[in-house]
Amino acid sequence: MAGSNHFFLCFLAILLTVGCEAKTGNPRIIPSPASRLQKQRTTHIHFFFHDIVTGRNPTVATIVQSPLNNSATGFGEVNMIDDPLTEGPELTSKLIGRAQGFYSSAALQNVGLLMVQTYVFLEGAYNGSTLSVLGRNSASVPIRELAVVGGTGYFRMAQGYTQARIHRLNATTDKMAAPFSKSATPIIVFCFFSLAFSTASARPVQRELAGRRRPLREKMSHLHFYFHDIVSGRNPTAVNIVRPGNYSSAPGFGNVAMIDDPLTEGPQLSSKLIGRAQGFYALDGQQETTLLMACTYVFLEGKYNGSTLSILGRNVPMQAVREMPVVGGSGLFRLARGYALARTYQYDTNTGDADVEYNVYVIHY
Repeated sequence: MAGSNHFFLCFLAILLTVGCEAKTGNPRIIPSPASRLQKQRTTHIHFFFHDIVTGRNPTVATIVQSPLNNSATGFGEVNMIDDPLTEGPELTSKLIGRAQGFYSSAALQNVGLLMVQTYVFLEGAYNGSTLSVLGRNSASVPIRELAVVGGTGYFRMAQGYTQARIHRLNATTDKMAAPFSKSATPIIVFCFFSLAFSTASARPVQRELAGRRRPLREKMSHLHFYFHDIVSGRNPTAVNIVRPGNYSSAPGFGNVAMIDDPLTEGPQLSSKLIGRAQGFYALDGQQETTLLMACTYVFLEGKYNGSTLSILGRNVPMQAVREMPVVGGSGLFRLARGYALARTYQYDTNTGDADVEYNVYVIHY
């Protein structure tokens, strides 16, 4: 088992370096947007989500079975998805994107799903942009609402909600087509085309935070550090926890690794430790190699000691610089939003260990 785990994690580490040059100096990072604050805008998106569990090419893989044999709801079951998003209700209609991530049964008595997903848009004005969705999907409710907690590209720092209803359900196959947004049930995304990246141009806050008597202003912080993903040796910081046994439509699809990776001030693992990245990443792409990243950056040093940032989004290893949404935080980063830019700094082909440079831009109070 240890050997197979190491193989999988080495495979993931290799993927993380595709398209990235190893350099002796600091790699160039995409600069932050202009510091001018733009107006908030509302975007309405309408599409259909197809969840296919049968046939030769299902878009769903059960990666964790329910530990309760007599559970009517399948409590604890986890399914990885790479579901097509189409313009019309038929699967043959125009493909506009994919829903990648997972859903799990999180209710003992009523059917309730925890949805942790990224909507990846592949067509039109939003091509290359993503929306991160996190929330509860209750099958017993005709119209379900889930939170949009972040995004990338056009939807950088997005906030909003989705509303979904079942368009068609095949009771024999459990195949489902769900319209995400209808004229009466739209997806409303409150997002910024660009945001303030300096205290001077940040907007004032009219509400008060707990324990504060005076209104606060939002400010922007730029964090720079290195992320070390260690899969080899006696003390790895990334461990494979899920490996689907009989699903082979896409290499590695459904594999999940739990991480407790050190974050350091410099590129060397021996440099000053400033925090840890804790959570998991999962292979959630069938057509291309993509990772769902769900982790918390825990800071252990300096003025951010004890504060955290929450990351939820899509990591595309084929891209030299990857962007992921910051969807929240705690401590000094309470109510934070922003984005992280990651670029592989160094990869060891013998061990599979990887060092990744991060530039994180966060707006907080």
